[in-house]
Formats: sequence, C-alpha cells, structure tokens
Amino acid sequence: MTRLPLFALILAGSAAVPAVAQETPADAEKINQVIVYGDDKCEASSADEIVVCNRLPESERYRVPPMLRGNPLDPRNEAWANKVVALERVGRFGTDSCSPTGLGGFTGCTQALVAGARAERRAADKTDWQAMIADERAKRLAGIDAAAAEVEAAVVAEERALAERQKAAEELERQANGEAPAPTSPDEADAGELPVPPQQ
Repeated sequence: MTRLPLFALILAGSAAVPAVAQETPADAEKINQVIVYGDDKCEASSADEIVVCNRLPESERYRVPPMLRGNPLDPRNEAWANKVVALERVGRFGTDSCSPTGLGGFTGCTQALVAGARAERRAADKTDWQAMIADERAKRLAGIDAAAAEVEAAVVAEERALAERQKAAEELERQANGEAPAPTSPDEADAGELPVPPQQ
C-alpha cells in the first residue's frame, strides 16, 4: 500500500470542494452581462436568461481599459479629495489612527485598507450592472403582465360569446315550443300591468 504525501491529500480534498460550491439550483435566474461596442447587436433576453448590455463607443473597442491608461502613481492623477484625506491623517495618532505614534497607533490600518479598496472599486467600475439588471427584470415582468392581461381579456370575451350563444339557443328552443320569450332582464319581468283595485 503506497502512502500519498500530505500535500497531495490536501490538494485532492480542495479540488472536490469548488465543484460542490459551484452547484446552482436548476430554476436559478441566469444573468449575462455583456459589453458591446458601436453598433454591435445586443442579444435579446430569453425565457431563462436576462441579458444586460453596456454599450461603449466604437473607439473603445481595441483600447486599453481606462483604469490601466497612463501612470497611476503620477501625483497629478491623484484626486484632491485623497490629498485632503492624507493631510487630515498627518496629525492623527493613537487608537484607530494607523500610525506608529501613540498608544494603539497600529490599529485602524485594516479599516483604512478596506475603505481605500472600496473607493478604488467604485471609481474603477462606472457601469451600474445592478440597475441595468433591475430594468431588464422590470421589462420582463411588464411583458408577462401584458401577456396575462391579453389572455384574460380573450377568456372574458370567449365567456361572453358562449353566454350569448347559449341564450340564443334557448330563445330558439322556446320559439319552437311556442313558449313566451324569457325576459332579458329582471326589470322587464316586472314590467307587466298593475292590478286594478276592486271598486266598492
């Protein structure tokens, strides 16, 4: 019996984990985010997939992404808001200051890194995919509601036509039997002559 090294067992165990994590339910909503350029056609959404397109000008097709253009370390590319924040942090020390000065000055560095990463992410991606997905979902629901309204109107019209056909058939049957025609409404049933009171 051959023994596998410990790192081989770890790798074998870690390879099976993502397969389970990537499983999604069959009825999950699929969302496809696509970037199109110029007059390229945006694929239409299907019944089981929402397609959201972000259209960019034709001049951007073969260009380097905007976040990678130029020198990101150039001081001229730094926003004034970041410079002001840096100046505000110069005199800070102590707890949550992320500085080597004061008691607990080392704390606060994690929060500063997280805040900087979030700011970079917001500045890098100008496309609001969530809003575009919500708009596409609203369009799909509006189409479903319109189709349901059309089906309901067709059913109501069919029911009315069926009631009119049944009423016409009953009228023909009464006429064939020599019976009086049935009143069409409750008001017509009570529209006969009033009885005359006896005279004394």
